Amino acid sequence: MMKRLLAFAVMSSVFSAPVLSETVQDWMMKMSNSSHQGNYEGTFVFWRDQKLEAMSIAHGSKDGRIWVALESLNGEPRRLIHENGEVISIFPAKQLVSINEMTSNLPFHPVLPKNIKQLNTHYELSMSGLDRVANRNTQVILVKPKDGYRYGFKYWLDKDTGLMLRCDVINENKTVLEHMMFTEFHYRESPPDIAFKPTQIPANYKVLKQDETQSLKADDGWIASRLPAGFMLTKNILKPMRKKQNNVRQLIFSDGLASVSVFIDQNVNTAHRLDGKTKMGSVNAYGLMLDQHQVTVIGEVPMETVKLIAESIEHQR
Repeated sequence: MMKRLLAFAVMSSVFSAPVLSETVQDWMMKMSNSSHQGNYEGTFVFWRDQKLEAMSIAHGSKDGRIWVALESLNGEPRRLIHENGEVISIFPAKQLVSINEMTSNLPFHPVLPKNIKQLNTHYELSMSGLDRVANRNTQVILVKPKDGYRYGFKYWLDKDTGLMLRCDVINENKTVLEHMMFTEFHYRESPPDIAFKPTQIPANYKVLKQDETQSLKADDGWIASRLPAGFMLTKNILKPMRKKQNNVRQLIFSDGLASVSVFIDQNVNTAHRLDGKTKMGSVNAYGLMLDQHQVTVIGEVPMETVKLIAESIEHQR
């Protein structure tokens, strides 16, 4: 979840001069264009699966570069730093550091398409009045799916900056499955003092570094023969796994807003193999065996979607 929160932070900042946005497309574009601008600090809460987590965040932008730091304020101490295309996860209690390449964009809200109007094919977008979040005025945006293969969203966008200060993930029964909301927010004219400086790792900490290679050509013949309308393959990644001889294949499908990952693993641990469905909050997963491979499909989409994709995976020889 921490990586998803980190990715959300990377994609959620925009600090252009205030403009009058008259349409929902204007507001969605303002949020979409927020990737590479802005300096701010704040605190937000994240609720999912009956669990509440509080996080502090510091965000810096400089010369097209982005730096983000997240730190848990409850539960196990954790700190995540995004810098130079890497995610550095620090666990003080375990004296452990994990370093991974940030090869996939799996934010709290995926990257929106360049043509925002493309979303109109599968979602109904509308403006839903004004509200206040973290003592700031916001424009409320509703995103309703037109079918049962994706969730709906409710965004609270800061009137001055376009930053998403609150978001609800909503299922077909209008039940809120996940909730994120800033409780404190401070815009800064310049990046935080610690931004863009090399992360200092204590000498006694164990460091685990995992490289990931990405290829759209060497796809091993794995495909999804049936996808919900609008979903397209966006990434095809080989993920080297520690303690495993073979790589794990990851296919990522997106409709421009919702995202689904398919993991294909030849080394199957029977004790931990997923057979059938499971869920955690808004995230659903479905697993099955195919050609002596474990296929696991995970996404912040309805169960019907992950099941459909899992059962359509084929290996073309």
